[in-house]
Amino acid sequence: MDHPPRPKATMRLLLIRHGETADNVARTIGSRPPGPPLSPLGHEQAADLATALAHEPIVAVHSSRLRRAGETAVIVADGLGLPHHEVDGAHEIDAGDLEGLPYAEALPRYAGTMQRWWTDPEARIPGGESGTEFTARFRAAVDRVVAATPADSTAVLVSHEAAICVWAADTARNLDAAFSRTHGLRNTGSVVLEGSTEGGWVAVSWDGEPLAH
Repeated sequence: MDHPPRPKATMRLLLIRHGETADNVARTIGSRPPGPPLSPLGHEQAADLATALAHEPIVAVHSSRLRRAGETAVIVADGLGLPHHEVDGAHEIDAGDLEGLPYAEALPRYAGTMQRWWTDPEARIPGGESGTEFTARFRAAVDRVVAATPADSTAVLVSHEAAICVWAADTARNLDAAFSRTHGLRNTGSVVLEGSTEGGWVAVSWDGEPLAH
C-alpha cells in the first residue's frame, strides 16, 4: 500500500544582524574579514539581545566568521549558556571595489546591483560577487545551520544586513523585490522565518514588525 508523504517539519529560523560597529556609525561600507569589532553600544545591544531571546528554544548560536557577528553571537551564547559556532558562507555581500567608501558614494552601486539581481542574478558588484554566487553560498550556510538544529528548536544565525535582507526577500514566498527596496534591518534586528530547507520559507516578522503570510 502506498503511504502519503510525511509532512516536512516546520522550523523557526532567526536571521539576526550583528550589533553596532564604528563602520555603522561612520556610515561606510565594510564587508570583508575580519572587519571591525563591536562598539560599546554594540556590546550593550548584544547583551539586550540575549535577554530578548531567553524565551526561544535555542540549542546553539551560529554566526558568520566576521568579527562583529562573532562577537555578537558569543555575547548572546554566553548570556544564554549555549555554544557558539561559526559558519562558512554567512558573511556580508562582498562590496569589492566599494569597500570602505561612504554610504552616499557606494550605495547606488552596492545596493543598486543587488536590486538588479531580481532580474539579472549574474550582475556583479564591481570587484565583488554576483547574485548567483552570493545566493549559493548564503543558502548553503543557512542549510548547515538548519541541519544542525533539532526540529523542535529555533535556529539562530547572526549575520549582516545586506546578506540577510537580500536572501530573505528573495527566498521567502511572501516577499518580493518591492519589499526588498524599502526594508532594511537595524543592529541586532532580525528577520524571522518559518518553514524548512525542503519545503521553503515564509517570513513571519521583519525587524519586529509582523508580516502577512
